[in-house]
Amino acid sequence: MENNLNSEIPRETFKNVIIPKINTFELDTAALQALVEVLELLQAQDSRVYIETKNTVELQPIAPVFSKVLAQQIYYHPEVYADEDRGFEWIATWIPLLKKGFFPDEESAEKLLEFLYFGLVFLQSEKISTERRKNVFEVLYLLVHGKSEASLPVARFLMERAFDIRDYQSSSFIVQQCLNYKLLAKSYFAKDNNEILQEYPFLITDDFVNHFYQNSFYLLAKSFHEVLPVSEENTPGAYELLKPWLTEDLADFYAANEDFAKSAHQVLLERLFFVEDESFDYLNLRTAEGYYPIIAAFNTKEWNERDVLLFSLKDKNIPLKQTEPGFYKLQNWLLANNGTNFNRPVVDNYAKAVFAVKSARELPVKLILLWFEMSKCYHKNLARKVYFNQVFACLLSDWKAKKLPIMSHEGEAFQVTGMYVLDGLLENIYLLKDWLPNYQRLGFADPLNQFLLLCFYDVRTELKEKINEESNAVLYNYLLTLAKDARETEPYLRETGVEICVEILAEVYKDTENFKQVNEIASLKNINPSLTEYCEEFSKSHYVNTEIPLTANLIQSWYLFLNDYYYSLGKEALWVEEVLKTQGARLAKYFNENEEGSFPSEILFRLNMFLKMCSKHSESYPKLNEIGFAIAQHIYHLLKDLKPEKLSKQVVEVLYNYIMGHEINAYHNMQLESVILPFYKYYFQEEEKKEDAAELPIETAIEEQTTSPTAESIVLLSETQFSKEVLEHVISGLENYKTNGIDSSVYKTFIEQHETEIKALLEENMELKMKMYQVLYLLIIDLEAAPDTKYEAYGDLSRNLFVTLVKGSTMALSYAQGLEMMASSGAYPEKLTKALLQVVTNLKA
Repeated sequence: MENNLNSEIPRETFKNVIIPKINTFELDTAALQALVEVLELLQAQDSRVYIETKNTVELQPIAPVFSKVLAQQIYYHPEVYADEDRGFEWIATWIPLLKKGFFPDEESAEKLLEFLYFGLVFLQSEKISTERRKNVFEVLYLLVHGKSEASLPVARFLMERAFDIRDYQSSSFIVQQCLNYKLLAKSYFAKDNNEILQEYPFLITDDFVNHFYQNSFYLLAKSFHEVLPVSEENTPGAYELLKPWLTEDLADFYAANEDFAKSAHQVLLERLFFVEDESFDYLNLRTAEGYYPIIAAFNTKEWNERDVLLFSLKDKNIPLKQTEPGFYKLQNWLLANNGTNFNRPVVDNYAKAVFAVKSARELPVKLILLWFEMSKCYHKNLARKVYFNQVFACLLSDWKAKKLPIMSHEGEAFQVTGMYVLDGLLENIYLLKDWLPNYQRLGFADPLNQFLLLCFYDVRTELKEKINEESNAVLYNYLLTLAKDARETEPYLRETGVEICVEILAEVYKDTENFKQVNEIASLKNINPSLTEYCEEFSKSHYVNTEIPLTANLIQSWYLFLNDYYYSLGKEALWVEEVLKTQGARLAKYFNENEEGSFPSEILFRLNMFLKMCSKHSESYPKLNEIGFAIAQHIYHLLKDLKPEKLSKQVVEVLYNYIMGHEINAYHNMQLESVILPFYKYYFQEEEKKEDAAELPIETAIEEQTTSPTAESIVLLSETQFSKEVLEHVISGLENYKTNGIDSSVYKTFIEQHETEIKALLEENMELKMKMYQVLYLLIIDLEAAPDTKYEAYGDLSRNLFVTLVKGSTMALSYAQGLEMMASSGAYPEKLTKALLQVVTNLKA
């Protein structure tokens, strides 16, 4: 500022009016010394008073003192102000004096301010030159910032004029000059309680309020509220002037006076509308304790869209404990009117800024309700759903770890739990049928489904106790459908999502007695291979569980799954190995205590069939050695404790012929001979036994492929007589359908002609029946015989014949369960899946 001061200004008024009135007799020596310097500064060395005073002080050299008496003689001349032009010319001459530290006394300063008050219009007019106007404000700068009695009254005058919007033109003018010349910046001087001049900063403190607002913060706030909305567009206004003054003391006032804080909302809003300024510093006033009173005032008022606008301008660093209620006010406003407030421009322009967070920790936990309401699956406002899904995506950052997020609750870090969300936030959430099916179709790709899964997963151990039977079924279908439909979703969603579904299902249905559910849950391993072991353990806990009583259906399931275990070389239905190794004695006990008719014999026929196949193919597939050993071990434990009368003579003969035949594996013989011979002795006479020992094993012991007539040896014609050999030929042809060269219609016609005879023979020959069932079962699930394939006719034939033969038998339910599980696994094409389910339906009908 000092560099701008111009000393080359007219001094006629001083020479012609002021100097002639100087009375040196009223001045002491020190004041006379100061007078000499004043006259020199104003280039009045040629005046009589200068010459006389100079001569006087030279005789008595002393430090100059610009006394109050001298100040009045220099500055107090009211008559000069009578003419505005001459008055401002005279004021301009003060610059060199003020720079030297020669300031007017308080009375002279008041007279100056009186002149300025009435001369403001002139000062703004073209009647005064730009240079002269500049000189005047340079004088005011020196007066405000100089250590004198004039500092406070001049500063007070400028502040009053700047904030007096009754004369907007003059107010705006003074504001601009104060900003240009920094008149009300940095510091000013005022007397303390001891009447000593002290320097004070231009900051709102108790001293500031005492000096400028009669010691009343209410007057200060009222004054500020009046001027804040007032300004010209693209022109700095009163806010720019007072912004550097803002302090924690002003924040304390608002903290103690909430009504004023709420009033500030309206003022700042008007400023935003009229001036297009966000007034960030004022809105975010903070106390020494870190409290933001104007922001906090949003927490206790009813909101409209204007409050949304202002709240969005809050400081991002405000502690969540203070803004959390505001978030909930915003939530209520958004949810009002059925969520239509979201369509208002204020949301795009301002509200969305509130939700622009980097982590879930920055969001209050109850905002989860907003997400659920705004992104409900049935809402048609896609833009709204997409937006809020993006906002709350941070709640899914720990998806892979299967963890719910850490959010904010009452300002503190809060670990979200499934119990909190389901019990504390969402009303009637456990009435699942009312809402959960709507989310089912959206799959893992829907963020709300992901969050729901994390909630269910977190509360999985208590979930069963919280939902009724109806909701239990809804939850089951929801989880199962999500998992099955996951194949087309992104890998990171599919892998974790299926894991979550399976683990929830396994926990909630760990005590289920519904083996269809067990199989369906276990089949989900086909979607995510990493779950194989987990799903196998789940199956094992149901199928191989000593706490679950044995039933015929359960036992049938064991040996149905033996198919999968064998044909997958031990990669599917791994729990079957545990059955083979540990359940033989238990099974024997069950058969001994229960009358199951031919069931034990059917089981032994099946086991014997697989044992022979293991022996035959073990060189090509070494794994079959292990499987065969386990089957033999199972037969051993079963026969070791089984009562002889529980088996049919036919099955005993088959077992005996196997251990005596040339195809027997040596290890199998060592395992089985000791337990099969007692059964043989029980059914056959000693003489027959000796005769038979010298002969070759009977024909039924030889595997069907080696004893059955070949396709060339028997031709199926309408006149072909039915016999066991012909049926074996049919079974062999069906088993080798791709290479037999015979159209399926040939077999179909023959079977239809001899259906009654086939059923009768199979009832008599259990081994043949087991072989027939096995061949048809494998053909049913064969992908090459599926609908729309080259061999679909064989598939149709096998499905129809299978239902005809098996329906109503003891094996029907087990086969139905197995086929149902395969159909639900998702591993088969859609048309084959439907065909399998139709077989299941027909078997159960």
